[in-house]
Amino acid sequence: MSPAADESRPPIGGALLRYRVMAWLVGVMLILLCVVAIPLQYAAGHPGMANVVAPLHGFLYIVYLLTVADLARRARFRTGQIVALVCAGFVPGLAFVVEHRVTRRLEGEAAAAVDPVSSGV
Repeated sequence: MSPAADESRPPIGGALLRYRVMAWLVGVMLILLCVVAIPLQYAAGHPGMANVVAPLHGFLYIVYLLTVADLARRARFRTGQIVALVCAGFVPGLAFVVEHRVTRRLEGEAAAAVDPVSSGV
């Protein structure tokens, strides 16, 4: 990317941090829901935990989608990347993998933009 294109791109530091926090929250809540709450509801007949965790995960997923939209706009993600981010919120465990890859990629791009000599650009 040319320096002029970097200047027109909004800063992504805060958006990336917000996305990372929400990805971890949604990922943990989804695993809690799938591994603990749903089995308790159907196998043990105790729906109390699912009645709390499911709506909480739903609310957090909506907030997660807002952070995904903000990050995708700032980082100019392609459609496939956005689909992966959206799916990460409802496939157990995927949120952690996608968050790691997105963070590594965006931090690498930021480092390359700051020091183009050492990055080989």
